[in-house]
Amino acid sequence: MLGFLALSFLIFGNGITGSFVLDDVAVIENRGELKEAGGFFDLFVSPYHQNMPKSGLFRPLTMASYSLNYLIFGSSPVSFHVINIIIHGLNSFLVFWLVKYFLKSRTLAYLASLLFLFHPIHTEAVTSIVGRAELLAFLFSLVSVYFISKNKKILAAVAFFMGLVSKETTLMILPIIFYLDLAFKNKSWREILSDNLFFIFPAVIYSFLRYLALGEYFVTGATTTIVENPLKFMAFPERIFTALEVLFIYFKKILWPVHLSADYSYNTIPVVKNIFGSPASLIGLLILGVIVVMLVWRKTRGTGFGLAAAMFLFPYLIISNIFLPIGTIMGERLMYFPSLGLVVVLAVLFNFVFRKQGFYKKAGYSIVAIILVFYGARTVIRNKDWRNNETLFKAAAAESPNSLLTRTGLGAVYIRKDEWGKAEEQLTIARNIHEDNSHLQNLLGILEDHKGNFKLAEERFKRSIELNSDAINAYINLAELQIKQQRFKEAGENFLKVIDFTPVFKYVLRYAFIQIAIGQPDEAIKFIEEKYGQNFSHPDLNLVMGNAYFVKEDYGQAVYYLEKSKNSVNFNAEAAKMLEISKSLKN
Repeated sequence: MLGFLALSFLIFGNGITGSFVLDDVAVIENRGELKEAGGFFDLFVSPYHQNMPKSGLFRPLTMASYSLNYLIFGSSPVSFHVINIIIHGLNSFLVFWLVKYFLKSRTLAYLASLLFLFHPIHTEAVTSIVGRAELLAFLFSLVSVYFISKNKKILAAVAFFMGLVSKETTLMILPIIFYLDLAFKNKSWREILSDNLFFIFPAVIYSFLRYLALGEYFVTGATTTIVENPLKFMAFPERIFTALEVLFIYFKKILWPVHLSADYSYNTIPVVKNIFGSPASLIGLLILGVIVVMLVWRKTRGTGFGLAAAMFLFPYLIISNIFLPIGTIMGERLMYFPSLGLVVVLAVLFNFVFRKQGFYKKAGYSIVAIILVFYGARTVIRNKDWRNNETLFKAAAAESPNSLLTRTGLGAVYIRKDEWGKAEEQLTIARNIHEDNSHLQNLLGILEDHKGNFKLAEERFKRSIELNSDAINAYINLAELQIKQQRFKEAGENFLKVIDFTPVFKYVLRYAFIQIAIGQPDEAIKFIEEKYGQNFSHPDLNLVMGNAYFVKEDYGQAVYYLEKSKNSVNFNAEAAKMLEISKSLKN
């Protein structure tokens, strides 16, 4: 096991210094409750995306692991990367155990586990911090299989439950377990069902927690837009044809992992309207057919080919968009489990060559060594793309130049860097791809605000909200724009919507100060006390309370709070003057 951990750090270690990127920011970095020990257990009855049960996602153990990262190691992304690398090393060791146990060959086990450990397509799951959901689901799925092999059903049930609360796709381990019982242990269907009835108990507990977290969205699929997954909005035949092309793309990238990308959203993969007009779709259909044959044919069932087929097919079907559209059209992180099937096939084929003598055996070992070096080098190089959002979006733009999310992502990067010309160039490209996107409209609003076109900026922010009622950044930007125009009441209303969605401290303060500015100090005091009680020590809270009581002409209370706010970085000359006046008038 230590060897696998060491190799995992060798291959993925240069990604440790990477920042929070893409979904890491919204899911982890900007989630205040992850940094508070008091909210730890609330995570187990909360949706994956903060206050968004309609996302249909529930992954509390993954979120709890992020919280532990914060509470033990602090806010640096380094510890988050380290934990991911450790889990990947453990997963590779479990691959070794799985192949050795079912195929009875250490050579095959080493081949499969090393190919799995080194593979560049796993970079998104390992180096992207939110990829931990994939890592944990894989880990607990194989741990469950391990405990079943030892006839430890209680531990297997616990592992299955932990996988479910890591990511919903852990469900795919059940058909895999059934297949292993059927093909490798020669059990009858009656034996298979009776031996695995214990999985009902963790499934029921998970379902109960999921209902508490998601409510009416308990059984709904993941919400998405035409940008994230255009397949959901296609006619059924077009969805299937395009999904088959995506399968071909996955296979191509697993076999030749050079042109990797963090984004395949609209309009990277064109719609396939006629399968006979798309060689890629036809090849995808052929691949799917071969896998099914490997799974059921008596000559391959119970062999390495059957094991490979099961390990690919069942995890793939969950994310394939064939039976049920998911949140995205394609993502390399989604291949973390299915890729195991392909590396097992490769291991079986190379092991066949190793059994030969002389030239063929030496050539086989040489080719495997070259592949591992190639995979390892590609992984190290790919890790660098995930250093920050700018490096990632630039790499994605090179591979997916027609992607809307890549162009808006680059636009946002340039806005943060104050490179407005470059930002406008990227956002113009994005508008030509698909203009009716909430994130794009918000960024266009920021651009117009910077130019001083306040009316157009407001239209953009409102359009962003119209396209997505949960567009919190658009609400914030609209409120800040209204403050510039001294439209404080409207700004307060928009900040209140932000706070209802996510009660971030700085927006609570902004709302309270706005209430003071429009002559409602009692509302500001009431609001602060509702959120934080009457006993608090934060200097900024004391500052807003001091301001409110000063406006109320309750100078005794104003002195009390303003004195306690002196350590605030926002305690300025105006606050000092208020304190001086309050002291002189309090008696």
